[in-house]
Amino acid sequence: MSTNNSDSITIIGGADGPTSIFISGSLPLTIIKVILMLLIVGVLYIIINKKSRK
Repeated sequence: MSTNNSDSITIIGGADGPTSIFISGSLPLTIIKVILMLLIVGVLYIIINKKSRK
């Protein structure tokens, strides 16, 4: 593994509060597209459910 292609994962604040995981490196574009599509579908689902409950 060369240093130009290496990625790293860091855990911030593990023992004293909320733990966040920071991932350094580049994600493939398809993963980003899938995550965005899931977020959009989730938001639309919430909006539709709120309108149907009224």
